[in-house]
Amino acid sequence: MFDRFVRNILNGQQIIHKIRHVQTVRLMFLHQYIKNECPAVLSLGARMASTSSNRPIQRSKLLNDYRTNRIGANLQLTDLGDHVLEFALDPRGSRFIEQKLGHANPTETAHLMDALRGNVLTLSKNLYGSHVIQKALESITSLSCHECGSRVIECVLEHCTEQQKRPALEQLNDNVLTLATDQHGNFVIQHLIKHGLPEDRERIVRSLHEKVTSLSIHEYGNRVIECVLEHCTEQQKRPMLEQLHGNVLSLVTDPYGCFVIQHVIEHGLLEDRERIVRSLQGDIMKNGHLNSFCNVVNKCLIFGTMEQKNVLIDEVCTDNGFGHPPLLEMMKHPFGNTVVQKMLHVADSARRNKMMFAIKTAQLKTREIDHRNRLTPFKNVSKGAANNG
Repeated sequence: MFDRFVRNILNGQQIIHKIRHVQTVRLMFLHQYIKNECPAVLSLGARMASTSSNRPIQRSKLLNDYRTNRIGANLQLTDLGDHVLEFALDPRGSRFIEQKLGHANPTETAHLMDALRGNVLTLSKNLYGSHVIQKALESITSLSCHECGSRVIECVLEHCTEQQKRPALEQLNDNVLTLATDQHGNFVIQHLIKHGLPEDRERIVRSLHEKVTSLSIHEYGNRVIECVLEHCTEQQKRPMLEQLHGNVLSLVTDPYGCFVIQHVIEHGLLEDRERIVRSLQGDIMKNGHLNSFCNVVNKCLIFGTMEQKNVLIDEVCTDNGFGHPPLLEMMKHPFGNTVVQKMLHVADSARRNKMMFAIKTAQLKTREIDHRNRLTPFKNVSKGAANNG
Protein backbone atom coordinates (compact mmCIF):
# COMPACT_ATOMS: atom_id res chain seq x y z
CA MET A 1 0.00 0.00 0.00
CA PHE A 2 2.73 2.41 0.95
CA ASP A 3 4.78 1.46 -2.16
CA ARG A 4 1.82 2.27 -4.40
CA PHE A 5 1.46 5.67 -2.67
CA VAL A 6 5.15 6.48 -3.31
CA ARG A 7 4.87 5.40 -6.99
CA ASN A 8 1.85 7.71 -7.46
CA ILE A 9 3.81 10.67 -6.05
CA LEU A 10 6.78 9.97 -8.33
CA ASN A 11 4.50 9.62 -11.36
CA GLY A 12 2.85 12.95 -10.46
CA GLN A 13 6.22 14.72 -10.26
CA GLN A 14 7.18 13.32 -13.69
CA ILE A 15 3.92 14.60 -15.18
CA ILE A 16 4.51 18.10 -13.72
CA HIS A 17 8.07 18.13 -15.08
CA LYS A 18 6.84 17.19 -18.57
CA ILE A 19 4.18 19.94 -18.52
CA ARG A 20 6.79 22.58 -17.55
CA HIS A 21 9.10 21.32 -20.31
CA VAL A 22 6.32 21.65 -22.90
CA GLN A 23 5.54 25.20 -21.71
CA THR A 24 9.22 26.20 -21.96
CA VAL A 25 9.50 24.77 -25.47
CA ARG A 26 6.36 26.60 -26.55
CA LEU A 27 7.63 29.92 -25.15
CA MET A 28 11.00 29.50 -26.87
CA PHE A 29 9.23 28.67 -30.10
CA LEU A 30 6.95 31.71 -29.82
CA HIS A 31 9.89 34.01 -29.07
CA GLN A 32 11.84 32.62 -32.05
CA TYR A 33 8.81 33.04 -34.27
CA ILE A 34 8.38 36.67 -33.31
CA LYS A 35 12.09 37.30 -33.77
CA ASN A 36 12.14 35.80 -37.26
CA GLU A 37 8.71 36.72 -38.57
CA CYS A 38 7.74 39.90 -36.63
CA PRO A 39 10.93 41.71 -35.54
CA ALA A 40 9.01 45.02 -35.29
CA VAL A 41 6.86 43.69 -32.44
CA LEU A 42 9.91 42.63 -30.42
CA SER A 43 11.72 45.91 -30.95
CA LEU A 44 8.60 47.86 -29.95
CA GLY A 45 8.35 45.95 -26.67
CA ALA A 46 12.02 46.54 -25.97
CA ARG A 47 11.67 50.23 -26.67
CA MET A 48 8.64 50.54 -24.35
CA ALA A 49 10.47 48.78 -21.52
CA SER A 50 13.46 51.02 -22.04
CA THR A 51 11.41 54.22 -22.06
CA SER A 52 9.48 53.32 -18.92
CA SER A 53 12.63 52.76 -16.88
CA ASN A 54 15.08 55.20 -18.46
CA ARG A 55 12.75 57.94 -19.66
CA PRO A 56 14.73 61.23 -19.86
CA ILE A 57 13.65 63.91 -17.35
CA GLN A 58 12.03 66.91 -19.01
CA ARG A 59 13.90 69.89 -17.60
CA SER A 60 13.13 73.54 -18.13
CA LYS A 61 15.50 75.59 -20.27
CA LEU A 62 16.68 77.49 -17.18
CA LEU A 63 17.63 74.34 -15.26
CA ASN A 64 19.13 72.73 -18.35
CA ASP A 65 21.25 75.83 -19.05
CA TYR A 66 22.44 75.83 -15.44
CA ARG A 67 23.33 72.14 -15.53
CA THR A 68 25.27 72.58 -18.78
CA ASN A 69 27.13 75.62 -17.38
CA ARG A 70 25.63 78.05 -19.90
CA ILE A 71 24.64 80.23 -16.95
CA GLY A 72 25.95 80.10 -13.42
CA ALA A 73 27.78 82.96 -11.77
CA ASN A 74 25.08 85.53 -12.50
CA LEU A 75 22.10 83.37 -11.55
CA GLN A 76 20.35 84.50 -8.34
CA LEU A 77 17.52 83.09 -6.23
CA THR A 78 15.16 85.77 -7.52
CA ASP A 79 15.80 84.57 -11.09
CA LEU A 80 14.30 81.14 -10.44
CA GLY A 81 10.71 82.36 -10.63
CA ASP A 82 8.34 79.45 -11.27
CA HIS A 83 11.29 77.03 -11.45
CA VAL A 84 12.03 77.10 -7.69
CA LEU A 85 10.50 73.69 -7.03
CA GLU A 86 12.24 72.16 -10.04
CA PHE A 87 15.62 73.43 -8.82
CA ALA A 88 14.92 72.27 -5.25
CA LEU A 89 14.23 68.71 -6.42
CA ASP A 90 17.26 68.54 -8.72
CA PRO A 91 20.71 67.43 -7.40
CA ARG A 92 22.60 70.41 -8.85
CA GLY A 93 19.68 72.81 -8.54
CA SER A 94 19.26 72.08 -4.82
CA ARG A 95 22.99 72.64 -4.24
CA PHE A 96 22.68 76.00 -5.99
CA ILE A 97 19.80 77.01 -3.68
CA GLU A 98 21.68 75.84 -0.58
CA GLN A 99 24.77 77.87 -1.56
CA LYS A 100 22.70 81.01 -2.16
CA LEU A 101 20.79 80.56 1.10
CA GLY A 102 24.09 80.65 2.94
CA HIS A 103 24.50 84.33 1.94
CA ALA A 104 20.85 85.40 1.53
CA ASN A 105 19.21 88.00 3.77
CA PRO A 106 16.03 87.10 5.72
CA THR A 107 13.74 88.66 3.11
CA GLU A 108 15.29 86.68 0.23
CA THR A 109 15.10 83.47 2.25
CA ALA A 110 11.49 84.17 3.23
CA HIS A 111 10.40 84.83 -0.36
CA LEU A 112 12.11 81.67 -1.60
CA MET A 113 10.47 79.54 1.09
CA ASP A 114 7.12 81.20 0.46
CA ALA A 115 7.38 80.10 -3.18
CA LEU A 116 7.94 76.53 -1.95
CA ARG A 117 5.27 76.68 0.77
CA GLY A 118 2.66 74.70 -1.15
CA ASN A 119 5.14 71.88 -1.79
CA VAL A 120 6.63 71.36 1.68
CA LEU A 121 5.31 67.80 1.88
CA THR A 122 6.84 66.94 -1.53
CA LEU A 123 10.17 68.50 -0.56
CA SER A 124 10.30 66.77 2.81
CA LYS A 125 10.00 63.38 1.10
CA ASN A 126 12.67 64.14 -1.49
CA LEU A 127 16.40 63.68 -0.81
CA TYR A 128 17.45 66.99 -2.38
CA GLY A 129 14.32 68.95 -1.42
CA SER A 130 14.72 68.05 2.24
CA HIS A 131 18.27 69.47 2.16
CA VAL A 132 16.87 72.79 0.91
CA ILE A 133 14.37 72.90 3.79
CA GLN A 134 17.03 72.08 6.37
CA LYS A 135 19.30 74.80 5.02
CA ALA A 136 16.53 77.40 5.14
CA LEU A 137 15.61 76.42 8.69
CA GLU A 138 19.09 77.36 9.91
CA SER A 139 17.76 80.94 10.08
CA ILE A 140 14.38 79.99 11.52
CA THR A 141 14.18 82.84 14.06
CA SER A 142 14.54 85.56 11.42
CA LEU A 143 12.20 83.64 9.10
CA SER A 144 9.58 83.44 11.84
CA CYS A 145 9.64 87.23 12.19
CA HIS A 146 8.97 87.74 8.48
CA GLU A 147 5.48 88.10 7.02
CA CYS A 148 5.99 85.38 4.38
CA GLY A 149 8.52 83.35 6.35
CA SER A 150 6.26 82.85 9.36
CA ARG A 151 3.62 81.17 7.21
CA VAL A 152 6.26 78.89 5.71
CA ILE A 153 7.53 77.89 9.16
CA GLU A 154 4.00 76.96 10.20
CA CYS A 155 3.70 74.82 7.05
CA VAL A 156 7.06 73.16 7.70
CA LEU A 157 6.12 72.38 11.30
CA GLU A 158 2.91 70.81 10.07
CA HIS A 159 4.26 68.61 7.26
CA CYS A 160 7.89 67.72 8.00
CA THR A 161 8.96 64.69 9.98
CA GLU A 162 9.96 65.01 13.63
CA GLN A 163 13.60 64.35 12.71
CA GLN A 164 13.60 67.05 10.03
CA LYS A 165 12.06 69.76 12.18
CA ARG A 166 13.66 68.95 15.57
CA PRO A 167 16.68 71.32 15.09
CA ALA A 168 14.25 74.09 14.12
CA LEU A 169 12.10 73.41 17.18
CA GLU A 170 15.12 73.74 19.44
CA GLN A 171 15.84 77.19 17.99
CA LEU A 172 12.22 78.25 18.44
CA ASN A 173 12.15 77.05 22.05
CA ASP A 174 15.24 79.15 22.77
CA ASN A 175 13.57 82.32 21.41
CA VAL A 176 10.01 82.08 22.71
CA LEU A 177 9.85 85.52 24.37
CA THR A 178 11.32 87.27 21.32
CA LEU A 179 8.88 85.59 18.95
CA ALA A 180 5.87 85.98 21.26
CA THR A 181 6.13 89.78 21.05
CA ASP A 182 6.77 89.88 17.29
CA GLN A 183 4.07 90.81 14.80
CA HIS A 184 4.58 87.58 12.81
CA GLY A 185 6.55 85.41 15.21
CA ASN A 186 3.64 85.22 17.66
CA PHE A 187 1.70 83.15 15.11
CA VAL A 188 4.55 80.61 14.95
CA ILE A 189 4.50 80.22 18.75
CA GLN A 190 0.71 79.88 18.69
CA HIS A 191 1.04 77.16 16.04
CA LEU A 192 3.52 75.30 18.24
CA ILE A 193 1.19 75.53 21.23
CA LYS A 194 -1.75 74.21 19.21
CA HIS A 195 0.00 71.48 17.21
CA GLY A 196 3.34 70.78 18.93
CA LEU A 197 4.32 67.83 21.06
CA PRO A 198 3.44 67.98 24.80
CA GLU A 199 7.12 68.40 25.76
CA ASP A 200 7.51 71.39 23.39
CA ARG A 201 4.33 72.96 24.75
CA GLU A 202 5.65 72.50 28.28
CA ARG A 203 8.90 74.32 27.44
CA ILE A 204 7.04 77.22 25.84
CA VAL A 205 4.75 77.68 28.84
CA ARG A 206 7.73 77.65 31.21
CA SER A 207 9.42 80.35 29.13
CA LEU A 208 6.31 82.53 29.33
CA HIS A 209 5.84 82.24 33.11
CA GLU A 210 8.31 84.99 33.96
CA LYS A 211 6.58 87.58 31.73
CA VAL A 212 2.88 86.75 32.02
CA THR A 213 1.63 90.21 33.03
CA SER A 214 3.77 92.19 30.58
CA LEU A 215 2.87 89.81 27.74
CA SER A 216 -0.83 90.11 28.62
CA ILE A 217 -0.80 93.86 27.96
CA HIS A 218 1.36 93.53 24.83
CA GLU A 219 -0.17 94.03 21.40
CA TYR A 220 0.99 90.59 20.18
CA GLY A 221 1.99 88.84 23.38
CA ASN A 222 -1.60 88.78 24.65
CA ARG A 223 -2.53 86.43 21.78
CA VAL A 224 0.07 83.90 22.90
CA ILE A 225 -1.19 84.00 26.51
CA GLU A 226 -4.75 83.49 25.24
CA CYS A 227 -3.56 80.51 23.18
CA VAL A 228 -2.00 78.93 26.28
CA LEU A 229 -5.24 79.42 28.25
CA GLU A 230 -7.21 77.79 25.45
CA HIS A 231 -5.02 74.80 24.54
CA CYS A 232 -2.80 73.87 27.48
CA THR A 233 -3.57 71.56 30.38
CA GLU A 234 -4.75 72.80 33.77
CA GLN A 235 -1.41 71.86 35.30
CA GLN A 236 0.52 73.81 32.66
CA LYS A 237 -1.51 77.01 32.88
CA ARG A 238 -2.29 77.15 36.64
CA PRO A 239 0.90 79.11 37.57
CA MET A 240 0.03 81.55 34.78
CA LEU A 241 -3.56 81.88 36.03
CA GLU A 242 -2.37 82.71 39.54
CA GLN A 243 -0.30 85.60 38.18
CA LEU A 244 -3.28 86.85 36.20
CA HIS A 245 -5.57 86.71 39.26
CA GLY A 246 -3.09 88.88 41.13
CA ASN A 247 -3.42 91.60 38.49
CA VAL A 248 -7.07 91.45 37.45
CA LEU A 249 -7.91 95.11 38.15
CA SER A 250 -5.01 96.45 36.08
CA LEU A 251 -5.67 93.99 33.24
CA VAL A 252 -9.42 94.61 32.89
CA THR A 253 -8.79 98.30 32.20
CA ASP A 254 -6.10 97.59 29.59
CA PRO A 255 -7.08 97.36 25.89
CA TYR A 256 -5.14 94.06 25.48
CA GLY A 257 -5.17 92.71 29.01
CA CYS A 258 -8.97 92.68 29.03
CA PHE A 259 -8.94 90.03 26.28
CA VAL A 260 -6.73 87.80 28.41
CA ILE A 261 -9.13 88.06 31.38
CA GLN A 262 -12.03 87.30 29.05
CA HIS A 263 -10.19 84.13 28.02
CA VAL A 264 -9.77 83.17 31.68
CA ILE A 265 -13.52 83.60 32.19
CA GLU A 266 -14.31 81.50 29.11
CA HIS A 267 -11.70 78.74 29.45
CA GLY A 268 -10.90 78.75 33.18
CA LEU A 269 -12.49 76.83 36.02
CA LEU A 270 -15.58 77.86 37.99
CA GLU A 271 -13.33 79.09 40.80
CA ASP A 272 -11.47 81.34 38.33
CA ARG A 273 -14.72 83.05 37.33
CA GLU A 274 -15.67 83.38 40.99
CA ARG A 275 -12.41 85.13 41.84
CA ILE A 276 -12.72 87.52 38.90
CA VAL A 277 -16.28 88.49 39.84
CA ARG A 278 -15.13 89.22 43.41
CA SER A 279 -12.31 91.38 42.01
CA LEU A 280 -14.77 93.39 39.90
CA GLN A 281 -17.01 94.20 42.86
CA GLY A 282 -16.56 97.77 44.02
CA ASP A 283 -15.01 98.90 40.73
CA ILE A 284 -18.07 98.91 38.50
CA MET A 285 -19.03 102.49 39.38
CA LYS A 286 -15.48 103.71 38.72
CA ASN A 287 -14.85 101.80 35.47
CA GLY A 288 -18.36 101.30 34.10
CA HIS A 289 -17.66 103.74 31.25
CA LEU A 290 -14.58 101.86 29.92
CA ASN A 291 -14.99 99.61 26.89
CA SER A 292 -12.39 97.08 28.11
CA PHE A 293 -13.96 96.81 31.58
CA CYS A 294 -17.49 96.49 30.20
CA ASN A 295 -16.40 93.69 27.84
CA VAL A 296 -15.11 91.71 30.83
CA VAL A 297 -18.37 92.23 32.76
CA ASN A 298 -20.35 91.09 29.71
CA LYS A 299 -18.21 87.93 29.54
CA CYS A 300 -19.02 87.22 33.20
CA LEU A 301 -22.71 87.61 32.42
CA ILE A 302 -22.39 85.07 29.58
CA PHE A 303 -20.26 82.38 31.26
CA GLY A 304 -20.89 83.01 34.96
CA THR A 305 -23.30 81.13 37.20
CA MET A 306 -26.64 82.70 38.15
CA GLU A 307 -25.21 83.54 41.56
CA GLN A 308 -22.22 85.31 39.99
CA LYS A 309 -24.51 87.26 37.66
CA ASN A 310 -26.69 88.31 40.59
CA VAL A 311 -23.65 89.66 42.46
CA LEU A 312 -22.85 91.97 39.54
CA ILE A 313 -26.47 93.05 39.08
CA ASP A 314 -26.81 93.86 42.79
CA GLU A 315 -23.62 95.91 42.52
CA VAL A 316 -25.03 98.22 39.83
CA CYS A 317 -28.39 98.56 41.61
CA THR A 318 -26.88 99.62 44.96
CA ASP A 319 -27.16 103.31 45.88
CA ASN A 320 -23.87 105.12 45.46
CA GLY A 321 -24.51 107.35 48.50
CA PHE A 322 -25.98 110.21 46.46
CA GLY A 323 -29.28 108.58 45.64
CA HIS A 324 -28.09 107.25 42.30
CA PRO A 325 -27.04 103.62 41.69
CA PRO A 326 -24.20 103.01 39.16
CA LEU A 327 -26.83 101.55 36.83
CA LEU A 328 -28.06 105.05 35.93
CA GLU A 329 -24.63 106.41 35.09
CA MET A 330 -23.80 103.33 33.02
CA MET A 331 -26.95 103.82 30.96
CA LYS A 332 -25.58 107.18 29.78
CA HIS A 333 -22.37 105.67 28.36
CA PRO A 334 -22.26 103.70 25.07
CA PHE A 335 -20.21 100.86 26.61
CA GLY A 336 -21.91 100.77 30.01
CA ASN A 337 -25.26 100.75 28.24
CA THR A 338 -24.44 97.36 26.64
CA VAL A 339 -23.78 95.92 30.11
CA VAL A 340 -27.16 97.14 31.39
CA GLN A 341 -28.89 95.59 28.37
CA LYS A 342 -27.05 92.28 28.90
CA MET A 343 -28.01 92.29 32.60
CA LEU A 344 -31.68 92.80 31.75
CA HIS A 345 -31.41 89.91 29.27
CA VAL A 346 -29.77 87.36 31.62
CA ALA A 347 -31.31 88.40 34.97
CA ASP A 348 -33.93 86.33 36.74
CA SER A 349 -37.33 87.94 37.32
CA ALA A 350 -36.42 89.22 40.82
CA ARG A 351 -33.24 90.97 39.66
CA ARG A 352 -34.92 92.32 36.53
CA ASN A 353 -37.66 93.86 38.67
CA LYS A 354 -34.99 95.31 40.95
CA MET A 355 -33.28 96.97 37.97
CA MET A 356 -36.55 98.33 36.60
CA PHE A 357 -37.49 99.67 40.05
CA ALA A 358 -34.12 101.46 40.31
CA ILE A 359 -34.64 103.02 36.88
CA LYS A 360 -38.23 104.12 37.62
CA THR A 361 -37.29 105.51 41.04
CA ALA A 362 -34.49 107.52 39.47
CA GLN A 363 -36.89 108.87 36.84
CA LEU A 364 -39.33 110.00 39.54
CA LYS A 365 -36.56 111.72 41.50
CA THR A 366 -35.37 113.43 38.32
CA ARG A 367 -38.87 114.73 37.62
CA GLU A 368 -39.20 116.04 41.18
CA ILE A 369 -35.88 117.86 40.90
CA ASP A 370 -36.86 119.33 37.53
CA HIS A 371 -40.21 120.41 38.93
CA ARG A 372 -38.53 122.11 41.92
CA ASN A 373 -36.07 123.86 39.61
CA ARG A 374 -38.93 125.21 37.53
CA LEU A 375 -40.77 126.49 40.62
CA THR A 376 -37.74 128.16 42.23
CA PRO A 377 -37.71 131.31 39.99
CA PHE A 378 -41.42 131.92 40.67
CA LYS A 379 -40.85 131.61 44.43
CA ASN A 380 -38.02 134.11 44.25
CA VAL A 381 -40.18 136.55 42.26
CA SER A 382 -43.06 136.30 44.72
CA LYS A 383 -40.72 136.81 47.68
CA GLY A 384 -39.20 139.88 46.03
CA ALA A 385 -42.63 141.37 45.34
CA ALA A 386 -43.69 140.84 48.94
CA ASN A 387 -40.55 142.58 50.23
CA ASN A 388 -41.07 145.55 47.90
CA GLY A 389 -44.67 145.87 49.06
